Amino acid sequence: MCACPPLLIRISLLLTIFPTIATNIMEIIVYGVHAKDEHHEIAANLNLIACFIALITLIFGIYGTIMKTLFVIRMQMFILISFCLVKIVMWIVCKNLSPHLAANLAHVWFQLNTVLSIVCAVLTVLFCMRLHEQTREFQLGF
Repeated sequence: MCACPPLLIRISLLLTIFPTIATNIMEIIVYGVHAKDEHHEIAANLNLIACFIALITLIFGIYGTIMKTLFVIRMQMFILISFCLVKIVMWIVCKNLSPHLAANLAHVWFQLNTVLSIVCAVLTVLFCMRLHEQTREFQLGF
């Protein structure tokens, strides 16, 4: 486990949540602008739904990180890991199906959002482990 102090993990998590929220919003805006393209609507709609769910989770994650609420952090961890898996699978499927689909769906904001979400998920797991360890030490009386 990381030997970083919990405050450093919390600050780094907060500093990665905000750019992740920004890239989520930009990805939603880009899909809104390119809504005229009717090819591969299912993949785009699936990605939009995943982005909205991740966006709401990240907003609640700010509260959970600041207030050290273990339930909110665990919820954020579960949803972010699921979101990252969905994005990676969509990226692989889009690249293998057709270049047109890959160009429309897996653009720069998609890729940047995927990378930032993975970093945010890793930091969320570290923060959740550290918070769980502190809670357990408090309960045991250390």
